[in-house]
Amino acid sequence: MKAWDGLLERLAEAAEVVDGPLGARDGRERAEGHRHLLRILSIATEMLVEKGDPERPAFTRWMSAHRKMYGDNPGTVYDAAVIDGSRTYVIRGRRGTCAYLGVCLYGTDESGAKRIAANIDDDEMAVRPDGTFELWLRPGGGDLPLDPDVTEVMVRQYVVDPATELPATYTIEQVPDPGPPPPLDEEVLAARLDRLGAYVRDTVEAEVTLSALSASMATSVFRADQGPGPELDESAWQAVLRVMPTPAISYTGQWFDRLEDDEAIVVEGVVPACRYWSISLLSRFMESGDWVHHPVALSGRDIGGVPGDPFRVTVAHLDPGVRPWLATTGLTSGNLACRALKVDGEFDLTFTRIPLTDLERP
Repeated sequence: MKAWDGLLERLAEAAEVVDGPLGARDGRERAEGHRHLLRILSIATEMLVEKGDPERPAFTRWMSAHRKMYGDNPGTVYDAAVIDGSRTYVIRGRRGTCAYLGVCLYGTDESGAKRIAANIDDDEMAVRPDGTFELWLRPGGGDLPLDPDVTEVMVRQYVVDPATELPATYTIEQVPDPGPPPPLDEEVLAARLDRLGAYVRDTVEAEVTLSALSASMATSVFRADQGPGPELDESAWQAVLRVMPTPAISYTGQWFDRLEDDEAIVVEGVVPACRYWSISLLSRFMESGDWVHHPVALSGRDIGGVPGDPFRVTVAHLDPGVRPWLATTGLTSGNLACRALKVDGEFDLTFTRIPLTDLERP
């Protein structure tokens, strides 16, 4: 198939991004960058090929311990589905007890630029006494109005305590039901393969572009509901939107480079009043580290304190003997990504690079 050859060409272009001027700087980053392409391919194959029919949408669970992109967070569940802004859909589910449940629509223009089209969360959703809910997505109306350019719907769950919280469950379907799909044909598959290849290439390009943007800023601060401003011009704002943020989050972060074994970064601030907050380490390709075996992400629950309390997190390659500790696992460059969900007030942090010998120890 010609489309198959086209897919291979797009994957080769994605590999060139990994190896290009904004991509990997050493052997580890090259290895992780090429593995990252496989992870994006895995997510996108399920979402765009297997579940790529907007008449019969189904959610794809994006992230796991071994499948990551777009600045993932271990405390967040991400489910996405391909939809068509001219159709009508209903999401039916059960709220559960997770700390937060939100649904966001994203529009895409002909150039691939993204925008947040609509958003609703559990503060606004009508949840029945038995915990069930329905959300209607209709052109120009419903709980989440659909515009013609809407291409995706994303459901997010934030979890503070996985041991006790019940996850939300949900499905999406078109109304009216179009019935079973016709047999797959070459034309349909070719269109999906074309979209798959472009998605992998464009995703990794957006990720390294956003990392380069972070590296150029002293501290990156933004809220997705506020748009471009003094911190982010329009071009930078489009780079942020490409990785599909939620308007419910305030983001603060700082890029670090060439962190030595005898150095640490101390992150300090005040515990925010919010639903959920975390500090995590992202690679140049905007994926979290190995959080199964290492403390590469810390939630507010891990850090401790109540709103208004000061906190301090130490970032270092090796265990510095102070807690809380965020491990780099030897990664010498990356982004310290801090997020606060539905925060009341500002989320201001400081990042100080110091010799390990200068650490304040108990």
